[in-house]
Amino acid sequence: MFGNKIKTITDFIFIKHQLNQKGLLIIPGTHRESLMKKALKVYQKGFAKYIITTGGVKNKQGVTESQEQKNYLIKHKVLAKIIFSENKSTNTKENAVYAKKIIKRYKLDDRVLILIGKTYHARRLYMTFKKQFPNSDIRIIPTIDDRNITRNNWFKDKNKTRKVFEVVRS
Repeated sequence: MFGNKIKTITDFIFIKHQLNQKGLLIIPGTHRESLMKKALKVYQKGFAKYIITTGGVKNKQGVTESQEQKNYLIKHKVLAKIIFSENKSTNTKENAVYAKKIIKRYKLDDRVLILIGKTYHARRLYMTFKKQFPNSDIRIIPTIDDRNITRNNWFKDKNKTRKVFEVVRS
């Protein structure tokens, strides 16, 4: 019985979509390099013409998430002119709200949004962006970050379980 509940929760939270068409690539606020690497791979495979980096939280050096993401992409040969950035957001909801402002301002195509996120953040990411972009086909491309939280281990470690169920207020 407990196994069925874990499977149900896992299937709900740990979503993953296939990429089958080009879209607008968005990296929700993060300083985690694993997400930047995944975004770069998606871009290099030709799935995105434009990229939006988001996040205003600063690291120890005072660099915002968005700027760090942009720096990483440029360092890996992505042209600066195809990267749009916002550096005000402090949570997932604000990532979506500010990304929407960029999309409107620059008239970017939002029919397909490709979001790079942490495995355990996938459902929240999807639901938050779907609220801001109800008519968009949202594709969640998750990656495992340094916390190593996966659909197969999140329930085996209390710290991982806490992270999966973390309540975030926005």
